[in-house]
Parts: sequence; C-alpha cells; structure tokens
Amino acid sequence: MGKRASDGLGDATTENGSLGSPRSRPDHAVVFVHGMGRALKGGTLQEWAQPLMLSLHDLSLDMVPDAPHPHLVITKANAVGDAPEVWVKVLRGCAGIKPDYLTVLMTEASWGRDFEPASAASTYSWALRTALRVYKRSLQLIRWNLYPGRRRASFAWLGARLRQALLTALAALAGFFILLAVLVVLLLTIVLAWIPGPGRWIGKIVSLFAEFLGDPQVWKRKPLQAAAMRQRVVDTLQRWDHDGGTQVTVVAHSQGAAITGQVLFQNQARATNFVSVGSGLDLLGYAQWGGGTGEDPVTDWLANPDRPRWINVWGKFDFVPAGPISTHANGPLPVFGKIYARDTAGDGGPGPEEHPVYNRSALIYDHIVYSSNRVEVLDPLARLILDPPSDPDGLALRGLNGDRRLRPHRVMVKSLGVTRLLSVLTAALSAPAALAWLGSQGWARNLVQCGPPGAGQDPWWSSWLCSGPSYHWGQWQSWGVLAVTTAVFAGVLVGLLNGPVWGVLHNRLQRRRKPSVRQSSDPARNGPANPWWYVAWYLLIVTVVAVAVPFMLAWPDLPWVLVVVLVAALWALCFTRTSISGLPARTAVQDVQAPAVPALREPAPGQTTTWGRLPVNSETAADDQRSRSGS
Repeated sequence: MGKRASDGLGDATTENGSLGSPRSRPDHAVVFVHGMGRALKGGTLQEWAQPLMLSLHDLSLDMVPDAPHPHLVITKANAVGDAPEVWVKVLRGCAGIKPDYLTVLMTEASWGRDFEPASAASTYSWALRTALRVYKRSLQLIRWNLYPGRRRASFAWLGARLRQALLTALAALAGFFILLAVLVVLLLTIVLAWIPGPGRWIGKIVSLFAEFLGDPQVWKRKPLQAAAMRQRVVDTLQRWDHDGGTQVTVVAHSQGAAITGQVLFQNQARATNFVSVGSGLDLLGYAQWGGGTGEDPVTDWLANPDRPRWINVWGKFDFVPAGPISTHANGPLPVFGKIYARDTAGDGGPGPEEHPVYNRSALIYDHIVYSSNRVEVLDPLARLILDPPSDPDGLALRGLNGDRRLRPHRVMVKSLGVTRLLSVLTAALSAPAALAWLGSQGWARNLVQCGPPGAGQDPWWSSWLCSGPSYHWGQWQSWGVLAVTTAVFAGVLVGLLNGPVWGVLHNRLQRRRKPSVRQSSDPARNGPANPWWYVAWYLLIVTVVAVAVPFMLAWPDLPWVLVVVLVAALWALCFTRTSISGLPARTAVQDVQAPAVPALREPAPGQTTTWGRLPVNSETAADDQRSRSGS
C-alpha cells in the first residue's frame, strides 16, 4: 500500500487509487426525515439510501466511463444503531491514475420514540376538523390535473373540458360518501372499544388509528412534544452547522417536511438544500411556541438570509401537499396556473422550486411511494448531490439529459388509473353472467348448501345464489348482489394487474442498465430493453385479463361495440399530456413584506455560507413556455 494522500479529496484514497477509511468530515451529508407514524430505527435510512446509492452508482458510470476504479464503495454502515448512517464514496472524476471521490454521508432524523401518541378521541377530533379541508384540497388537485388548457374553439378542448367537469364531479360525489363512511366507521369503532369484552380486540384497531394519525395532532396541539420532534432534526443538522465545507441536503417527507421547514425557515438549523417530498407543511403548518412570529412558511423562507434552496416535490394526486405551495396571501392557484399553462403571464408568485411527479395516480398511494420513484425523484436527487447545477437560474432537481424512461414511466403510471376504470367497468358488465354461471354449478350450490332447485328451501345466507335463476342490472332487487360481485371481481383484477404485474414491469422500466452477475448495474453500460416494451406488455396483459376474458364470459350479452370504443379511448388518454415540467423557484425577496425572524443561533466567526444565494426567477425557460400538460 502506498503513502496516504492528504490533499483535497485524495485523503480518502492511497496514491495507487485504493480506498482507505472514511474521513471524519463528509463532502456531502444527506439527512432523511420520515413522515407520520412510528418509524423503525434506521427504517427511513434504509428506505431511501439503498435506491439512492444505486442512482449515484449509475450516474457515476455516466460521468466517468471506463474508469479503472470502483464507482461507488460503501466504506462504513450502521443501519440500526443509535445513529443510523452509511458512508459511501462516489467516483466523480479521474485525472490520470488518481481518482476523485465524493464522500457522502447518509443518515436520518427520527422522532418516532420521542413522544406518546395522542388518544383516539383527540385524534378523531382533529381528523374531523381537518377532513373538510383535505376534501376541498383534493378536489382542487384533481381539477387541475384534468386542466384542459386555455380555452380554444375546438372539439378537442370541449371534450377535455367535459372530461374535467365529469370526472371532478364524480370524484366529489364518491369522495364525499367515502369520507363520510370512514368517519362514521371510525367513530363507531372508538365507541365499541369502550365496551367490555369485544373492546379488547377492537381497542387494538383504535390504537393503530391513534398511532398513525396521532402525530399530526400532537404536532399541532402538544407544543412540548412538538419541540422534541424539532430537536431531533436540529441535533442531526448541528453536526455540520459550523463546517462550511460540507454541503447538506435534507430530504423530508410529509409531516417531516413540516417539522424540518419550521426548523430551517426560522433559523434553528441550516442546510444547503431542503427537498420536501409529499410535504405536509402547507396542511399542518407550524407548531406552537417554535420560535419566530411568522406563520407563513414561504414568507419566512424568503426572509431568512441563510435560507436553503427549497425544492418541493409532490405527487400529482397526493392529497397531503395537494399541489404546489405559495404564500398565504397568494394561495396555490397562481402557481397551479403557471405550472399547467406555461404560456400565461407572470411566474406564479413567490415560492420554492416546484416538481409535480407521477407516482401511482391514486390520492392515498401517491403519498407513500416517493422513495420508489427512481425516474423523477431518486435519479434527479443523485444528480443534485453528485453533479450540482451550474446555472443559478435553472432547476436544481434536474432529470437526466435525454432520459428515454421519462415518458414511458408517465404513461405507465397514468395507465394505473385506466386499469382501475376498466376493471370496474368489465366487472360490472360481466357480473350478471358470472353469477348466473356460478348458480348453475353443482359444486357451488353444494358449497353454500342450496336446496333443490325451485323448492324454496334455501338457507338465508345463500339465497342470493340459490334462488336467483338470472340477474340483471335492470332489476333493482339484484343491485345488492351485483354490486358486491362487481366490487370483489374488480378488486381481484386491480390487485393483480396494478400489483405484481405492474410492479415487475415498471421496475424493469426504471432500470438504467442491466444487472450484472456481480453488481446491481452492469459497469459495461449495457442498457436494458427499450422502456416502451414494458408499457406495451402491460397494456396487452390488462386488455386480455380485464377486457378479453370477461368479454368472452359475458358473450353475447356484453355490448362489445361500446366496450371496444371505451377501451380505445381510455388507453389513448394515457399517452396524452405527459410533458409537465418543474417550475423554478421565485425568490423576489424585495416584494415580500415578511415579519422579522430572529436568529436563534449565530454562525461561527468567519463562517461562509452558500445556501443563501438563490436566484430571482420571474420567467421560465423557453422550452417551458411550450410545455402544456394535464392529467
């Protein structure tokens, strides 16, 4: 082994390029902050760090091809200890025989065991008050995702406008009854938990409810426990507070974004980049007695001279952030308008860098899968760390140049919603024929103990199958059993097609290289198959399983012409309006009248910071001006 180098990044390697022990100071620290719910120690780190390291490795392969040195090496890992962390070295250059490694530390800030969750009754009270606001925000999000564009005198625009109105109305109606049913069931469950006997096992369900939704309630109503939550983030970031050589990126999810936002914007800690994913900052706001007098996160962020670069990432159907964030005075509507209609005047008003992403096309599921979105979240995050932007006026969270996975990924995500609609449609159309066939089978009649045909001696629990010679949607007496059959059939189809089938194909689509025998990515840079193949396979499987098979079962009663036309129209929607792009930060500080935010800690003497230099962006780039998108 040669003598250890001591200059710059070289002190992590020997002169012949072999790796030594990790340094005490990283070049870049990445801190992950979890959302609501009890998080296992190290769980957030493992959820994010593993896929992020894969993205860093593949990006290094692009930046330094054919290098004789390893592109990523884990030099230290402590996944479940008191301070879970992993140290990695990522190759970012190679001058001659000497490699240039970036030392990256990944860790987490977790408050899962710092407080007692709220009671079920208190949590229900908070949820009841918040439900209407969440409902309105969700409808607004759906309406903008179906935005037809600026008004035009064309049949295409009229069709898109009609689609927006119809689907928004259906979502409003269905969402209202679903929300009402959930609130009623939760209330009955809480009441039943007080009854001796059955209350013992019902109480376990209530405890799960309080643990899952109790965090936001504690954050808003328990200032002492909220301070303990913030302190976890502060303690983690303080490790690099007086070290100007370490860049710090905080990736905070859901309620973690609300906690981190208050810490950073009110100058309780500092970071270089603040990446909020599925942010709960706009929904939850600040906790009481947290320092400062401001209540508007965007205004506080702009007024803070040591503000981080703020990147706000939100799923297009994530009901928690419910779209972009803005000052309280402006509201999100101007930002929505600028994102979905780039050729309009203005820039949306002050706010962070906004990135709507395609996760799963579902109001709830969109909120929990950001760490699985490699194309639009993980790969751009890896590029932010390993290849920071040189253009101060552009987007900081940038996708890969010419990424051929982007549009197929978005088409495949949009197809999830189409699959749900097709599953419900075909299940409803084939339910009468399926029930009639099932009732004619001897094994099925014996299984539910049917009496002799026409004898009228059927048990009460199986009369729905035994006594009905035929079922039709035109007979209201059959609606109950047909609705249950449709729900079961559609649930099976959605669970199969949008579960393992979609998951396997989409994971292959997200690959940047084929896996090798020894590594997760082929160092020879052999790319996988064209991503459009996986889209085609998924659409073909869905068409066969959700359309062709029920079609054959229900023939000739199925209105096949209507089904074919509807299926073709739905699949066509998956390929339209997928060009949405991020909106740069708007940091016109001189136009914002912000309350004074006291600095709780002064920087060390001689400390230089780089996170305060954010550009003023009043207009987007020329290519953004041509970008128009909808659902």
